[in-house]
Amino acid sequence: MKMKKILKVLGIIIAILIMIVLVHTIRNYMIITDLQNKISEYINSENYYIKSIATVKDGTITMEYYRKDNNQVVFLERNLNGTINKVAMYDNGEKTDTFTQTPDAKIAQLNSGTIMSINIYNRLETENNWQTFLGSMLASVKSTNYNGKDCYIIKGFMSSTSLTFEGAETYIEKDTGLFIKEAEGETITEKEYEFNNVDDSIFIEPDINQYTIKTNN
Repeated sequence: MKMKKILKVLGIIIAILIMIVLVHTIRNYMIITDLQNKISEYINSENYYIKSIATVKDGTITMEYYRKDNNQVVFLERNLNGTINKVAMYDNGEKTDTFTQTPDAKIAQLNSGTIMSINIYNRLETENNWQTFLGSMLASVKSTNYNGKDCYIIKGFMSSTSLTFEGAETYIEKDTGLFIKEAEGETITEKEYEFNNVDDSIFIEPDINQYTIKTNN
C-alpha cells in the first residue's frame, strides 16, 4: 500500500511538472511565432534607416545605414580610448566609394568594391515550426519596457540567424518584432529604425577635394 501511495504521488508530481513545461513552452511558442510574423512585414523593405550603437570595453562603435532602392550608404564611427575613426561607404548600385577619416588623414578610395549591406532579419528565425517549438521549451521570455517601448527579453532561444553567448539577453519590440537591444558579456548593442523616410540627399558624397585619393592596385 505504501509503495502504491508513493508511486501515485510521484505520478502526480510528474504530471504537474509536464503540465508546467507544456504551459511554459506553449506560451513562449505563441509569443515567438507572433514576433516572427510581425517582423516579416519589414524583411523585404527597400527604404529604411538603421542606427546601431555597440558599447564595448574601450568605447563605442556607431553604425548608421541608409537604403533606398539601389542606393546605400554606411557611416561607421569608432571611438576607442578617445581616438575617433570614421568610414563612409556610398553605393549607387554601380560602384562603391569609401571615405576614411582618421586623426591624421582623410582618404578617399573610389570604386572600392562591395558595400557592407545591413539587412533587416529575424533574430528569432527558425527553419520550421517544430524548431520554434523546441526552442520555446528552453527559452526564457519576459515582458519589459525599454526606452518607452514594450518589449520581450528573450534568453536561450536557438535561432538560425544569430549565435549568442550563454546568458545573452535580446530585447525584441512587441509591436514590430524588431531587435532593439542585446546584452552579451561586456558588449551592449542598441538599435533604432525608421522606414520609408530616407531622403535622397543622404546619398550625396562628400567633397572629394578634401580627401587624398587612394587608387586600387
